Amino acid sequence: MLKFREALEIILKHTNILGKEKVFITDALNKVLAEDILADRDNPPADNSGMDGFAVRYEDIKGASEDNPKVLKIVGEAKAGGDSVKIGKGEACYIYTGGLIPEGADTVVQKELTKVEGDKVYIYKELKKGANVRRQGEDYKKGEVLIKKGKKIRPAEMGVLASVNKASVYVYQSPKVCILTTGDEIVDVGESITSPSQVRTSNTYSIYGQVLEAGGIPIIGGFVKDNPKDIEEKLLNARNSDILITSGGVSMGKYDLVRDFVQKVLDVEIVFWKVAQKPGKPVVFGVWGENKEKLFFGLPGNPVASMVVFENFVKPVIRKMRGEEKVFNPIIKAKLKTNYKRKKAERLEFVRVYVEYKDGEFLATPFGKQGSNILTGMVYANGLALIEVGEYEKKEGDEVEVIIFDKDFLDRTDFS
Repeated sequence: MLKFREALEIILKHTNILGKEKVFITDALNKVLAEDILADRDNPPADNSGMDGFAVRYEDIKGASEDNPKVLKIVGEAKAGGDSVKIGKGEACYIYTGGLIPEGADTVVQKELTKVEGDKVYIYKELKKGANVRRQGEDYKKGEVLIKKGKKIRPAEMGVLASVNKASVYVYQSPKVCILTTGDEIVDVGESITSPSQVRTSNTYSIYGQVLEAGGIPIIGGFVKDNPKDIEEKLLNARNSDILITSGGVSMGKYDLVRDFVQKVLDVEIVFWKVAQKPGKPVVFGVWGENKEKLFFGLPGNPVASMVVFENFVKPVIRKMRGEEKVFNPIIKAKLKTNYKRKKAERLEFVRVYVEYKDGEFLATPFGKQGSNILTGMVYANGLALIEVGEYEKKEGDEVEVIIFDKDFLDRTDFS
C-alpha cells in the first residue's frame, strides 16, 4: 500500500497546467496570470504635484520664513488633466494634486504654508528643492515588468491592469470538476426521505464548496444508483471535465462498482488504489483522456474521509492546473493542549484539531470524536494534525505538524 507522501508525489507528476484563456479585467479576480504585464508608459507620465498648493522656483523661496515671507505673483493654475503652464522669476501658479509641474517650476509649496492676497501669494517656509513633486517614471518606467506570469490577480493587480490599459488579459484556465455521488441510499437536498436507510448527500455540497474554494469550476454530474446502467449513463456527464470526482463506491463491497466502470466507460487508467492514511484509505487515483491529461479521484463515501482526501490530494491538483505557484495548504507546528491516543499506528493519521495562537505559540486541541462519519468535527476544526506511523500516543505539550485548511485562519490571527 502506498504511503501518503508517495501518493501525493505521483498525483502531482500526472498534473499539468491547463491552457490559457482571455478574460475581461472584471472577470480576472483570483485568476492566475498567463502573461507578464508590462508598463505601456512611464508612471507618472510627467512630473506632477503631490499636493494642493503653489508651484514655484526654488530660488524664489530660499530663506522664506514666518518672519520673512517671500511674495510671488500668481500667474495661473495647473490642475489634474489640465494643460501645462509656464512661470518665470518671481512667479507662482496655483497647482492641484496631479497637476503638471509648470515649465520653470521645480518645487510645490503646500497651501497651508501660504497666504493669498489678490494676485500675490506669501510663502512662509523654505522647502527643499523638488519638494512635493512626483517625478516622471517614479512608480515605473515604460516596458518594465509590473506583474509576472503566475501571479494570482487580486484587487491591486486589477488596478495595475487598468492603469496599463489591459482591458482583457490572458489567464490560466480553471479546471472543470465533475462531481458524481454514488449509492442507492443517497437523497438530494429538497427530496423526501422515505426510508430510515436513506441519507441526505453532504459530500456533494462539501466537495462543491471545496472545488470553488480551490479555484475550480464545480459541476454536479448527478446521483448514481448502484446499478450498471445508471453508472454508465452518469459517467458520460464527465466527458467534458478536466477532473472527475466520485464520492463512494470505491471500497470492497458488492455494490462498490465505480472503479470498474470508470475504466470501462471513460477508459480511465487506474494508477493506484488505497493509501496508508486515516481517514481516506480506499482512495482511487487514475488518469484518462486522449493524452491521459485528465484526472480521476474516487473518494471514500464517509464525509470526513472525503473532505480530508480532497484537501490533501485534489486541492493541490486544482491549484496546479490553474497555474498557481503555491499549491499546498500551509503547515505550522503546534503544541497539543491535550493527550491523544490511538490503538493502531500502522497508518499516517490526520487528526481534526482546533488551532489557536496564544502567548507566541500555536496550540492544537484534538476533538474527542474522530470517526470518519462525524462531519460536524470538520465544522469546528481548522486544521489536521499529522500523527505519524508508529506513534501510538502524543502527550500534552508535544509538538505536531498541522495542515491548516481554514484559509482565513492565519489571516485573522493577531501575531503581535
